[in-house]
Amino acid sequence: MTRPNNNTLKNVAFYAACFAFSVALFVALAAAGHVYPFGDNSFLTNDLKYQYIDFFAWFRRVLLGEANLRYSFSQGLGMNTWGLYSYYLASPFNLFCVLFPADKLTLFVFVISALKLGCIHISSAWYVQKRFGLSKPATFLLSASFTFCSWTISNLRNPLWIDCLILLPVCAYGCYELIRKQRMARLVIATALNVMFCWYTAYISILFLCIFVLVEFADYVAEQGFSWKLMLDRALRFAGAIVLGLLLSAWTFLPTILAMSKGGPVLALGPLLKTSLNSLIRGFLPGMWVNNDSTPQFYCGVIMMLLAVSLLFNRAVSIKTRIATLVVTIILVASSVLSPLEYIWCGMRVPNGFYSRTAFLLSFFALWAAGYALQALKDHPKLCRVSRPAVILPLLALTTIELFANAHSMWNQLYVGYSENNNSVYVATATSTVKAIQDDDPTPFYRIDRTTTHADSAALNEGLALGYDQLSSYSSVNNPQAIALLNSLGYSSVGEFSTRYAEPILAVDALLGVKYTIVEQAPAGYVAIPEPGDTASAAYGNPYALNLGIAASKDIQNCTLEGENPFEMQNDLYSKILGHNVELYTEINATKTADSQDAKQWSVTVPAGSIGHLYINKDANAGSYWPVALTIDQRTINNEAWRFDNNIRQIADASDGPSSHTVSLEVAEGYSDMPQSNEPVFYALNLEVFKQIIDELKTSEFVPAVFEDGMVEGEYTAENDCNLLLSVPYDDGWSVTINGAVAELTPAADKGMSCLRVQKGTNKIVMTYKTPGAFAGLAVSLATAAALVAAGLYARHKKSRR
Repeated sequence: MTRPNNNTLKNVAFYAACFAFSVALFVALAAAGHVYPFGDNSFLTNDLKYQYIDFFAWFRRVLLGEANLRYSFSQGLGMNTWGLYSYYLASPFNLFCVLFPADKLTLFVFVISALKLGCIHISSAWYVQKRFGLSKPATFLLSASFTFCSWTISNLRNPLWIDCLILLPVCAYGCYELIRKQRMARLVIATALNVMFCWYTAYISILFLCIFVLVEFADYVAEQGFSWKLMLDRALRFAGAIVLGLLLSAWTFLPTILAMSKGGPVLALGPLLKTSLNSLIRGFLPGMWVNNDSTPQFYCGVIMMLLAVSLLFNRAVSIKTRIATLVVTIILVASSVLSPLEYIWCGMRVPNGFYSRTAFLLSFFALWAAGYALQALKDHPKLCRVSRPAVILPLLALTTIELFANAHSMWNQLYVGYSENNNSVYVATATSTVKAIQDDDPTPFYRIDRTTTHADSAALNEGLALGYDQLSSYSSVNNPQAIALLNSLGYSSVGEFSTRYAEPILAVDALLGVKYTIVEQAPAGYVAIPEPGDTASAAYGNPYALNLGIAASKDIQNCTLEGENPFEMQNDLYSKILGHNVELYTEINATKTADSQDAKQWSVTVPAGSIGHLYINKDANAGSYWPVALTIDQRTINNEAWRFDNNIRQIADASDGPSSHTVSLEVAEGYSDMPQSNEPVFYALNLEVFKQIIDELKTSEFVPAVFEDGMVEGEYTAENDCNLLLSVPYDDGWSVTINGAVAELTPAADKGMSCLRVQKGTNKIVMTYKTPGAFAGLAVSLATAAALVAAGLYARHKKSRR
């Protein structure tokens, strides 16, 4: 039995010290900022509180067997959840969530963030030592600077992106091995893991490697000389390594591509320049970052940045290497400055928030350049002492103080204003309320939604976390057709990839099976139900809620809804369901009584027996972030007509006679003016007509015996051959049998719903969901792995016979 030598033990101790340092510095930052668990400032900030914490709760439920990894009805009518998993949750660190109770998931996020920082430090230290052979103190300094660069510190709120920083140094060393030693294995495996853990950051990394490998090649040919044969050989090896990595990860990558390829809103490119010269300069300085979506996070330690710059002026380094370094640096800086380049880096999509998403690439390239600079200094007779411990250790101490101060400044902007105690109280109350409803109503199908959230107006994934089916959704990987349908019917802004159930819409709620709503004030048409709600909201039941399916005319199949506003769209939808013209809503008179640059006002009369509504048709140039203040009589909505609040609003409940009301629009708080083309449209829902339609549709309901994520079963008795409309979004992954025979699911209502053709008599319906591309992707991955193993064994056998 061999014993580990001293070098091995020293390396283990060194990497353990790297890990411990990063964890300790992270904990010190939390303690200094009074961040949970060392204070009441929650570690949940930005999308961590709006999205990820609910996704983690859902993933925990998946791992415990309480939810389905492939499909969920808990968000936006229903969605293929493979994209949700592969984009947000595929990191192996997330498996630790099962070790934490449901009410301690904030602590889980805090712990895995510490673990990830420690692993980044180890990975980058390993790379610096392997690539440049520097002393351990010098390696420690550079790897610590990369680990605690501004990008990392500011994006702990996006934990799905952090794993990339662990694998990027491994990928980079794979490029070095490929160029110098013609070895591909490390780059193949690292690329596959990168895609498996988060395909989005893997895409960014692969683009970067395509540039980075050219720098390593330029450095190599500066020593060995250039030839076209050499260039072709390395280019083919690099392309092959990337392709093999993608093929190895096909089991997750292929179904992800199919899940994400359905389309969705395409945001327009913004101004050519993403930032100003002042903000650009601030991005390189410690403690100067501003959380305003215009300051890039380029800072990665003053010492490391100075060393990186020094490489450009070191005449001992080949001019080819220095030119390549300068060109890549310019490209990486420009990628955070110019919108078209940012668009390419972000997967041919305009990023929505979190500027700049590629800044970590410049920090890593600074790590490479600084390591190269120190390596070059080792052979310089006068400057070789710079890399010795006696010089490096004081610099390391100064760098640690500097990194801590910079991170503390950033955390003071990010981790404030959201109480972990309030978050815990809300989650406990919401869990109790939903459980009470579910215990009281065990029927297989109905939807629940609420207008209150645990974090402002953007925490819209509570159904996933708590296990109930809702319309609200805030995710980059939902079913875009379902979201488009919901928004066109009056929930949230048309063109947004999110939907917020900001206010009940009785006619749509009924059609989509929203049986219970949790709101701050009583909605028209709903009935109060006893439940243990909190003081800010109460639960109400919808007596008109339909079940999962209803008989519909042939007009609903493959149809596109028409209308200038959500009320007309609802009229058109009900008309296509019933097969004849329906006017659920009629436009009502509204007299403008004030019209100025800062305020508009209307006097509105709601007819007898009708629920009055309004909806603000937004100015085409208003975009997502230009709200107005809407006042309906004495009720004020401070931010209306923006991305999360652009809903049909109730003016008044039905009454025996006409009622008069005042509606006004004013400048929203924090804005200097308001879009002048924002105009509300006023409509009334005729309750008598609505009740007659619902009574008719209730005679032909499909009531499933089983309604679970990815599974629907039940019997439907039809009086005649007909179309059965299901409030399930159309998706290629559904397989359907009726009485044992394969049936075709067809799209309806812009693919936001779906249809089955049923025959007269009893129809036993079974619907199961299989992730499109999952089997084919797995076959490709297994075949690739088998081929690589066979090739490796053959090469080893051939070598042994020599």
